[in-house]
Amino acid sequence: DPLLFRLLGRLVGTPLDPYAPINPYYIAAWIGLLVTSLNLMPVGQLDGGHGTFSMFGQRAHKVIGRVAFAAMAMLTLLGFLWYGSPSGFLYTVLLAIMLRVGHPQPEEMEPLGPIRNWIAVVTLIIFALCFWPFPITIT
Repeated sequence: DPLLFRLLGRLVGTPLDPYAPINPYYIAAWIGLLVTSLNLMPVGQLDGGHGTFSMFGQRAHKVIGRVAFAAMAMLTLLGFLWYGSPSGFLYTVLLAIMLRVGHPQPEEMEPLGPIRNWIAVVTLIIFALCFWPFPITIT
């Protein structure tokens, strides 16, 4: 489960039981967090890529995207070896596709103000709370 689910479970005093019956609201939230974490990856035309580009510029955007791809590829292999989880391949394939899509150059590139920098930090925290490298494990 993503970190956000674990924190919310502790907050309301409900432990997450993997053997409990599946609730449709839980599944909807789970899919929502999966899509959010995919969208906030710091690569290409994804929202995380736009944030990376605006904060750090074009050169850093390319480097961060490649590092994210390499890290996800390693996590995919580890997840497959440790858990038998093929789900990391979804992330890796998406990142490979998005690495090939270049980020458009804006007409004007001006530095971000402090409020937008804080928004970027909050977005990074949201990504950390939503992301989990092995969303589906086979036991």
